[in-house]
Amino acid sequence: MLAILAESALRSLVLGSIVWVGLNLLRVRNPHVHMTSWAMVLAASLLMPLLMHWTTVTITLDPLPVPTPENLWPDRISGGLLSEPLSPSLPSEPGTPGVAGGEHAEAVNWWGLATAIYALVSAVLLLRLAIGIYLTWRLVGAAKPVSEPMSELWAANADVRVSDAIGGPVTFGSTILLPPQCVEWDLPKRQAVLAHEGAHVANRDFYVLLLASLNRAVFWFSPFAWWQLIRLAELAEIISDARALEVVEDRLSYAEILLDLMRNVRQTPAGLEMARAGTIRTRVERILAATIAPAKVGWRKRFWIAAAILPVAIVSAGTIAYNTPPASTLAIDDAGDATSAVGKPQRVSFYSLGRTSIFAIFWEDDNLFAQLTGQRKLRLSLEADGTYSYPAAAGPMTFALGDQRQSAELKVSQNGRESRAARIAEISEPRNDANASLDEYVGWYELEPYRVIAVTRDADRMVVQETGRAKFRVAAQGPDAFSSQHDDLVIFLRDDHARVTQVLFQEPVSGARIAPRLDIAKAKMVEERFARRIAEVPDRFRGQAPQPGSKEAVRRGIADMQRGTPDYDRMSAQLAVKIRRQASELQSILKALDAVESIFFRGVGPGGYDIYGVKFAKGLAEFRILLAADGKVDDVTFRADGDEGLGDVVACSNEQGLRSPADAAPIHVVFYNVTGANIRLYRLDAEGKRTIQGVIGENMSTSVLTAVDSPWVVADASGTCLEVVLPGQRTRYNTIEETGPDGQLQHATSRRTAPLAGSEEMLRQYIEALVRGEPNYDRMTPEVAAQTRQQLPFDQAILSRLGALRAMSFRGVTGMGNDIYMAHFANGTAEWRIGLARDGAIGRIALGPQ
Repeated sequence: MLAILAESALRSLVLGSIVWVGLNLLRVRNPHVHMTSWAMVLAASLLMPLLMHWTTVTITLDPLPVPTPENLWPDRISGGLLSEPLSPSLPSEPGTPGVAGGEHAEAVNWWGLATAIYALVSAVLLLRLAIGIYLTWRLVGAAKPVSEPMSELWAANADVRVSDAIGGPVTFGSTILLPPQCVEWDLPKRQAVLAHEGAHVANRDFYVLLLASLNRAVFWFSPFAWWQLIRLAELAEIISDARALEVVEDRLSYAEILLDLMRNVRQTPAGLEMARAGTIRTRVERILAATIAPAKVGWRKRFWIAAAILPVAIVSAGTIAYNTPPASTLAIDDAGDATSAVGKPQRVSFYSLGRTSIFAIFWEDDNLFAQLTGQRKLRLSLEADGTYSYPAAAGPMTFALGDQRQSAELKVSQNGRESRAARIAEISEPRNDANASLDEYVGWYELEPYRVIAVTRDADRMVVQETGRAKFRVAAQGPDAFSSQHDDLVIFLRDDHARVTQVLFQEPVSGARIAPRLDIAKAKMVEERFARRIAEVPDRFRGQAPQPGSKEAVRRGIADMQRGTPDYDRMSAQLAVKIRRQASELQSILKALDAVESIFFRGVGPGGYDIYGVKFAKGLAEFRILLAADGKVDDVTFRADGDEGLGDVVACSNEQGLRSPADAAPIHVVFYNVTGANIRLYRLDAEGKRTIQGVIGENMSTSVLTAVDSPWVVADASGTCLEVVLPGQRTRYNTIEETGPDGQLQHATSRRTAPLAGSEEMLRQYIEALVRGEPNYDRMTPEVAAQTRQQLPFDQAILSRLGALRAMSFRGVTGMGNDIYMAHFANGTAEWRIGLARDGAIGRIALGPQ
């Protein structure tokens, strides 16, 4: 708000300067013209915040065909309610990061301090104005109308009253107040006073100066607002003096009247005084120096004056904003050859862990990677026992490969349970030996209730388009397998009759998903639902108001889950599947948190989810919920926030004595690696033994569900301890940095209270590039680049509603070392968080509700 007011004041100053220069260049001396001109400027000043919005001209630019990977909607994946974020940005709503409470390591909030000072001074001025109006209104009410015999001589058609509380003539609204000694005035003096005050009433000077006082109270930090009030008051007196001189005709006599009235003047709280001590000398000198009265200005001339100033006011308030619509469905992302662009993995195997959960293993040179649906692709390392471990959100997954790479199934151990995952697809080195006709693949495939994949052909090339994403060409990778230049893999699956019935879509950010084939009518319905959602989200994000019924849905869902009786009829089909799969884990977590004490609304995330904080008897949590048009819960995410325990980071020498506590509150903890090398993460169990959670690559982050004060060992690639983290409110977000001169790991929040050099400019460029539809992916880490691609339609729609970027203000530094900025747009304000990688590229980015 303060940025908008400051810009409004600056634009008003520009407008006033133009008018002042114009009046002087044209040598205008008539006070009536000046009064009309400055009254127009006053009106424009008061309306400037609205004029800035109304006069914004949006220029639509053709976007570049930027692909937008899937997962615009949070958490549709196997990780479900317990899944980790899908990006290196601040954890919260997966794929659409927002505000996470409790992570600030706040610097002095200069912007907040300035806002508080502004509000205080403005409140004092407004209160003073209101009290003055009220006291003068009471004074008018207590005044007595002139006596009946004198009313025709004194008042004519005016409202003239006598008050014992004043010493000289005063105008309040349309009422003229006179002192008791007015009965002793001679005729010329009485006529001069009534003519002067009557001119104030006729010209409505009281109301003009009241608006000027209001303008000064709102824009008190602008010298121009104070000058406007003084100038308008001066012009009002000049015009009224001219009217009085028409009656008295003798300038010297009128000057003597003013001087005589000044002797008895007593200041009133509000109102126009005829003889204010501070203005008398200037007015007398002007009256005596003038030779002719100023010419009157009729309403027609006033209209033309206003008409001349109006375009100047519009131009002064005008803004040009650039808008880029979502990439056209006709555009095809075809930059480069897909076959040569892929080629990183020499082999990929896909294993089914459930209806919506696919586990992919990648062989890339001598490295092994894995990715679970909805989670990150992470490098795996071979443990001493010959197994590999993947840090899934629901618990580490361990498995052995050995020489069984050709096996049709994978034995997986997770949380003490073993399961067998069947291999459903596999591709090897790129080769163009596909014999099937492309027509077999053409059709529509349903990813989820809001999204479909449309497969078409363009001559001898196949074109794929996901709802909300630009079309992109794919090239054959093998039988029934295709790949794009952005590492998307499209594998068509056949039934027992060799008919293509499903497609496996592997996307770098969110992993693999399976989409069954569907007919065109249903595909169109799905795309229409998505179009409605993309149209609703920007207004919901800007309005920051919860959906009706969302709070009650959160409350009811928690109660049902704690009882072990979730109401699947109130959920979308997809959410019901996800809840059924994790019902036992969710019930144990929510029961451990105990009874709900309060639920409070935090905002609306960029994905359109309502964000609620929930205080339980034994802990805290955050829920993000999305309601469908029929009132059912379409999706929900959950993040455990621990209890009031602060947590700590302790030296490795304490590892031997640390144990995981029993019955501690659950909490999600994030680790972000900027050491320049891979690090390992171990959990210490109740006996103090290490359990590998996984490997975190450079500029990568991971989120783990654990318990307050449950120890986690951060180690280097060899397993040597670097530090031990005890989860709590102070350690929910951990940036693991390189060691300092003392050999200890450094932490961003212990060193920095000022923004990173270049972070504001990088954020500004990032926002402006999003608006144009031309993100600079070369200045982002791979994870952030994938995150930006998937968010592009939503971010563009939201930024289009917010309008032009006006200003940026630094708020502080988060626990992960991200700079917090408030971005002030023409139509609102939003919070952004940005972290830079070692090479200056964007390593973390988050748009949150504000």
